[in-house]
Amino acid sequence: MKYLDDHLKKAANREPKSIEQQFLKLTEEVGEAAQAYLSSKGISGNRYKGLNRNNVKEELVDVLLVNLALLIRVGATEKEIEELVAHKTDKWLHNQNN
Repeated sequence: MKYLDDHLKKAANREPKSIEQQFLKLTEEVGEAAQAYLSSKGISGNRYKGLNRNNVKEELVDVLLVNLALLIRVGATEKEIEELVAHKTDKWLHNQNN
């Protein structure tokens, strides 16, 4: 996972928010990603925001960054994260085959 470089670790460790506040930030970012998606599809009540696919991508990266920062802050190593991602992906694929 090349994006778990020193730059991301440095940003995560410098984050002034508590872990609890970062979990709240995660829910905020997920909501923003959902709003961007709904707006990009012209869904009623969200159309006025005028967001597009690039906005969706940016919001999803925000979700990813907060997730990674939380993993780093709870002490997960890069190796642990890689193993967890592999395990969870295998499980996901297995469940899709059933």
